[in-house]
Amino acid sequence: MKRITYIYSSILLGLFGLGMSSCNDFLTLYPLDKVVEENFWEDKNDLEGVRYGAYLQMTNTLEKFIAWGDIRSDAYTYNEENPNTSDYREIMLANPDSTMGCYDWGGVYTTINYCNKVLSNGAAVLEKDPQFTATEWQQMKAEMVGLRALNYFYLLRAFKDIPFTFDVISSDEDVRDFTNTSQMDVLNALIDDVKAVAGQGKSRFPADRDTKGLMTNTAIYALLADMYLWRSALREGRLNVKAGEPVYTEEDVKADAENVIFYGQKSLDALALQNEQVINSSFDRGTSKRDDFGSTLKNAMLIKNEDMQEGYTSNSASIDVTSFRSIFRNGNSEESMLEIQFSSSDQRKSNFLRDLWGYNANKKFPLCVSDEAVKAALNGTIALFNEDCRAWYSCTSGNYMYYQLPLSGKSESKYYYLTKWMHDYFDKNTAAGTLYVNIMSDHAQDSYHNWIIYRMTDVMLMMAEAYAITGNYAKCRNIVDAVHKRSMLDQKTGLSANSDNNKAKCINLVMRERLVEFLGEGKRWFDLVRYAERIGGGTKADPREPQFYNGSDGVRDMVETFMAKGAYSKLKENIISRIQNRYGLYSPIYYRERSANHYLLPQNPVWNREQGENLNGGQNNNDE
Repeated sequence: MKRITYIYSSILLGLFGLGMSSCNDFLTLYPLDKVVEENFWEDKNDLEGVRYGAYLQMTNTLEKFIAWGDIRSDAYTYNEENPNTSDYREIMLANPDSTMGCYDWGGVYTTINYCNKVLSNGAAVLEKDPQFTATEWQQMKAEMVGLRALNYFYLLRAFKDIPFTFDVISSDEDVRDFTNTSQMDVLNALIDDVKAVAGQGKSRFPADRDTKGLMTNTAIYALLADMYLWRSALREGRLNVKAGEPVYTEEDVKADAENVIFYGQKSLDALALQNEQVINSSFDRGTSKRDDFGSTLKNAMLIKNEDMQEGYTSNSASIDVTSFRSIFRNGNSEESMLEIQFSSSDQRKSNFLRDLWGYNANKKFPLCVSDEAVKAALNGTIALFNEDCRAWYSCTSGNYMYYQLPLSGKSESKYYYLTKWMHDYFDKNTAAGTLYVNIMSDHAQDSYHNWIIYRMTDVMLMMAEAYAITGNYAKCRNIVDAVHKRSMLDQKTGLSANSDNNKAKCINLVMRERLVEFLGEGKRWFDLVRYAERIGGGTKADPREPQFYNGSDGVRDMVETFMAKGAYSKLKENIISRIQNRYGLYSPIYYRERSANHYLLPQNPVWNREQGENLNGGQNNNDE
């Protein structure tokens, strides 16, 4: 946040790269470090330039979103073949530290400030530019409110209590006196802000990559559903109080869950309308058939894997998994609600995906997949593990991977790999009855895969969790099974059992399905945090909100139910001891951010090792 001095120099450089003509004129008039703003906001091109700049800036923060939202989870194990000592290894062992650069949130606040700039100047531009209509401003405003909320939502899920403002930040002085706003207060403000513009955004844009790459109505509704799901968890984990009168009720929790269902359905409806408009336009996506797989949700038609089983049973040399090809390899599918765009045409690369999960014969990458966790999610059966096509590209055994030559027999063959973000195909013809994953690209080649923020099955499983909270267990199972069936060879086998007939079992069912469906998509640790927050409990008071318990029961339950089923079974008690309470579920604040505002930002009370402060002669201002 401190690095947003001369913010417009960053914006203008970004816009210059995008070829915005209005910026070329502007750059000839003023030095980049002395921007006179009142002479900039003249017409809608200026607004649109900064608006696009916000998305461009967001591409620089995605690896941090993965570090915050995924890497600590049960889904991964560290590749010990990697000779480098990585911060990620320490994070995965529940040893995060405030000196780690991945906790530098400055880039996210820069994105937020771009949004604030557009929102604070839009009304004035509307008065100045006769070509800029009220409808265009309403749609742009909804888009920017949604994008700003999305970035704040990442921060509050990663750090809990955060600095929060809707005001424009123009210099370091504007943030020197900032302190934290509580997670619940931020979340309440974001929900109210986004609700006020819900349905006022665009349904689609002329270009398909903008339709899927910018905040449209379907993405705004999906974000609202997600935020309500989180608020229901935060409230439920605080129903019982340590002192004073109860703050939240069961009715509050269920009301939030009902809103998840309401806005989730709105998101599905908006996506169906968007896809219908695209089909009726000149753009032809050319995707295969779709099916509801028995789901009783409206407008929840999933891409069907038409020839997958036939290819598998006939030992085909190239099994076509249509959903994998459409969603991940091609991108911008009918199921996509929001994905950050990368392309070779403008040299915007997503090499962070290659660096985290890539493969090269001479380079070992930090993240491997915990096959124990995946098998546990799939009822612990080898049969389901083999028959669920998601395991083919999300949990590939090194013994059955090819890159120019098979890995079998090499030291790295003992690991399992995520190949979702690589160019690969599935081959059951090279060894009798054995499916191989053939990797067609490695670390030496640039990646241009889009990064998916929201897609249809994400919203469906949000709604399934909400149905579990409201007591409609049959509906919850129905949705989970529909998502699961799409990826099974027979496309008929679900995940649920008749015994999944209460709230706890149904939430567990959703969590297991989400692990497999979204492996490698930056969501799993956030899911585990939400699960732990929903349970809450403990015996000691919350260190910052002493009327509540500190959430230690939720921590233990989450670790024992999920983390201990994966690669960290032997470290279960160590992880519980290190996390301690709900604050241990969140990340430490980067030490330079605290020193920049004279330590007014309190450090996370669990991760309070302030090496950076000592290096800089600062004082410690941690919670006890």
